[in-house]
Amino acid sequence: MSRSGDQGRASVPATLGGTPDHPAYPGGAAAAAPPATTAHQVPAQAAPAENAALVAAPSTSAETASTATATALATARGDRLGRSVASPLAAGHGDPRRPITPPIHPFMAEPGTARGPAGRMPRLRIGSHAVSPSALARLSPARYAAGLVLGADRRRVPVTLRMFHPEPSRITLVGGVWAAQLVAFRVLALGARVTVVTAEPAVWNALGPAALGRADDRVEICTAPGEVRPANAQRPMLLIHDVPPAALGTALPDQPWQTRLTVVRRLEPAAARALKESGLCLLQRLTAAESALAQHALRLPRDSARFLQVMADDMITLVGAAGDRHLWLHQTDVEHQVLGPPRR
Repeated sequence: MSRSGDQGRASVPATLGGTPDHPAYPGGAAAAAPPATTAHQVPAQAAPAENAALVAAPSTSAETASTATATALATARGDRLGRSVASPLAAGHGDPRRPITPPIHPFMAEPGTARGPAGRMPRLRIGSHAVSPSALARLSPARYAAGLVLGADRRRVPVTLRMFHPEPSRITLVGGVWAAQLVAFRVLALGARVTVVTAEPAVWNALGPAALGRADDRVEICTAPGEVRPANAQRPMLLIHDVPPAALGTALPDQPWQTRLTVVRRLEPAAARALKESGLCLLQRLTAAESALAQHALRLPRDSARFLQVMADDMITLVGAAGDRHLWLHQTDVEHQVLGPPRR
């Protein structure tokens, strides 16, 4: 048992390390010599068999000697982890398990394969990717509804309105002409048409050229509720009714994809009916008497009615089925240039 163990240990340097000890082999025994520093690298408590194995390991450089010494020592002691790490490093030509020819890069064509026209590479194949739910949530689109951007709330979240529906809709605006023209200006940006029925056409005549840059049939100004052009899903229409409170009861045609915007410049008891018949109300800053009428007609909380009296010029209150919301209109530079500063 002891002889076979010694023989196994003596054969380690020849297998791991160096060149065979034969005169006919280039760099054999005639050229190989033990390095002078080998004796200093052996621990004092090493066994004689280990010293003999280390001295017998030939080397041609300091790096090779250090590698062979570490390999022989780990192998002689039977350290499995040391052998697994040191064996590929001490092999004369690298890891025997490693292929002789390097692997072909995925972007390189294999030798002998046909290329495409003009020597082009084959088309890449892109696979699928899996992401975590948290990463997917960051890629989700914003949950803002589409429609006309009316303004932003106190958290600076945009508030949008779905202006047009398959059935006729009604909106009442209690405020000045400036706010009504701002809504019409933004509706034109959506591609819709605007028809204004007003007793003061001079106030509205400049809206079309200013908004569109030219006279366009998308904006029509009339003084009497005559025949209104039909609307459809591709070209909806905003019908603005800007008349005195006594004439608000004038009958206007209702049709699908048409929204009627009734402008109440001054809220009076005769105009309170328009607030009740509308599905949505827009309120600018009101006086104390107007605030009391709006509170009664819309059933607003007392705090909301008081806030209506102190709102800024660039604010508007949206009152609908979901309650009331106070918004900032955030007028753009173009809107400020065309319509002027906020006012009532």
